[in-house]
Amino acid sequence: MSDDRSDQASDEVAPPASSRWKGGLARRIGYGVLVLLALVDATALAAVGLGTLNRGKEIASLQATSPPGSLPSSLGPGGSPLSTPSRACDRPTLIGTVAVDQVAARTEPDPNAPVIEGFGRTNALDSPQVFDLLRKVQSGGHTWYKALLPIRPNGTTGYIPGKSVEVAITTYRLRVDRSRFTITLFKGCRRVRTFPVGIGTGATPTPVGAFYLTGLFKPPDPTTIYGVSIYTLSGYSDVLTKWRLGGIIGLHGTNDPSSIGRNASHGCIRMRNADILRLEKLLPLGTPIVIH
Repeated sequence: MSDDRSDQASDEVAPPASSRWKGGLARRIGYGVLVLLALVDATALAAVGLGTLNRGKEIASLQATSPPGSLPSSLGPGGSPLSTPSRACDRPTLIGTVAVDQVAARTEPDPNAPVIEGFGRTNALDSPQVFDLLRKVQSGGHTWYKALLPIRPNGTTGYIPGKSVEVAITTYRLRVDRSRFTITLFKGCRRVRTFPVGIGTGATPTPVGAFYLTGLFKPPDPTTIYGVSIYTLSGYSDVLTKWRLGGIIGLHGTNDPSSIGRNASHGCIRMRNADILRLEKLLPLGTPIVIH
């Protein structure tokens, strides 16, 4: 992730998105290590004594945890909500979890359209691969979903076959107001609670846009700058681009409460530990988060 300083020079830029797949254990572990190197800064490494641990230990040190499930019982046939709310803010978010070994996101809802990116059942840090599904499309007698993709550039969308994902919903959403240093949790149109946050500095700002939660992890040491929990987002830093899968924006706790309410990070969103623990009891992967 892009919060706080990490070595940037040692990792090359990844191959073009259209030429690689994110499936396969060996490749996933290799990517996971690169993300971990970007995740923990040099100070944190020294503090927790990770040093030169081997790859297996590095992967194991960041424990993925299972967030709450979404609500498949509220879906009708074909993965659609049973009813359409009259207010836009009450419309649930469709979440697609990859249910096949590999799936291609394409430029059009057509099996012959160019591939934007390939995805496996899990992402680079072994969380279930999820997408926010923006709309359902019928094409050639088949169901497709236009999906928000967790790749660069931010906001990239593509079409994935409906049969490749299991569809569920969530009515929760998050909104970050950078000018007020707040994050607000909504359930439909109802504001549940607003929390104070710390965000990126002027040189490494927190990116603006529509994203979603892609993973939930427990740091090996909860007393580091990442606190007790880390949600990864589908978005990337606009300025930290040297890491192979680095620059991923995170929403996490912190060991420095004084950084809340100001510009303090390298792009991540910091919360008080007690506050992010409240969120992880509620929010499934795929929960949308808008940053403005």
